[in-house]
Amino acid sequence: MSPISDKIITLQNKEQLSYNALFKQMYPGLCVFAQQFLVVSADSEDLVQEVFLRFWDKFDNFDSLTAIKAFLFQATRNSCLNLVRHEKIKQQYEAEQIKTVESESYFLKQVLKEETNRIITQSINELPAKYRKVIQLSLKGMVNEEIANNLNLSVNTIKSQKIQAYKLLRTKLQSVFDIIHHLMMI
Repeated sequence: MSPISDKIITLQNKEQLSYNALFKQMYPGLCVFAQQFLVVSADSEDLVQEVFLRFWDKFDNFDSLTAIKAFLFQATRNSCLNLVRHEKIKQQYEAEQIKTVESESYFLKQVLKEETNRIITQSINELPAKYRKVIQLSLKGMVNEEIANNLNLSVNTIKSQKIQAYKLLRTKLQSVFDIIHHLMMI
C-alpha cells in the first residue's frame, strides 16, 4: 500500500530514511501489533494503512527513528482503541434495536402503520381522477401553484379540488381514525 512517490528525511545521525522503506519495514509488525487489540484481524491491515496515510503528512517533522516508531505504535494503538470503542457502541445500539424490534408494541405499531398507509393509499386511489391527481401531487410536496401549472388548471380550481378531495377522504377514513385512536388508548 505504499504511496507511489517517496519522501526522504535526514535523521539526527545524518542517516537518510525513506518513507517507503520505513513502510516496508514497519507495516508487517504494526499489523501484528494491531491484531492484539482487535477482534477481527483483517481490520488490522486497513487500520495500519490508515495510520501510515496520516503519518505521510507528518513524516517530514521527525528527525529520529525512535520518535517515528513511538508515533506509529501510539497512533496504531489509539486507532485500535477508537475502533474497539466504536464497535462496542455499535453492538450496544444493535442490541437495543433488537430489543425494540422484538417487542410486541413495536410489532403492533409497525402493523398499524403499514395497515394505515395501505388504507389511506387505497382511499386516495378510489378518489375521482381529478381529485386523486391533485392529492398525489400535493403528497409529493408540490404547492398549489406548482400543481396548477402541472395540470394546466387555475390555482383556485386546485384549492377547490383539494377541499373536495379532503372532504371525501375524511368521510372514508373517519372509521379508520376512530380505530387508530382507540388502539392508541390501549
